[in-house]
Amino acid sequence: MHALAPVPRRLPQRVVVAGAPGEQLTAFLTRLAAALDVPLVPLTDLSGPAELAALAAFDGWVTTADEEWARPALLARAEVLLQVELEAAGFAGRVRRTLRRIRSDVRPPDLGWVGTATLEHPGLDVVLLPDPDSAESWLRANA
Repeated sequence: MHALAPVPRRLPQRVVVAGAPGEQLTAFLTRLAAALDVPLVPLTDLSGPAELAALAAFDGWVTTADEEWARPALLARAEVLLQVELEAAGFAGRVRRTLRRIRSDVRPPDLGWVGTATLEHPGLDVVLLPDPDSAESWLRANA
């Protein structure tokens, strides 16, 4: 008698990531898209609502939701919303965050919408990754 083969768990195919823009987020997005074998589509590459609708209808993608106008279409189709904090919580991370806030041309992202996303999209899984270690662990577990 043969043992049943375990059913592989299904990896998410449509992922929205919320976090502070920067090199760490870009690296995380790139690794996440590669691990899930789906394209990374920066919102800045889209020319408007028609291309956004085409992206949302596509079977697999990783993107951000830093543009408020894009969130409804993306979150309606997303399987997972990741809120990531990729700066270390230690002294160096606080210094970088403070310097970013002081610079007039860089504003910290408003991620208040993440907490209410499940009210409008009840089937959406929201995952909080509060530090680089948890983001790395989640990425390894879902690769």
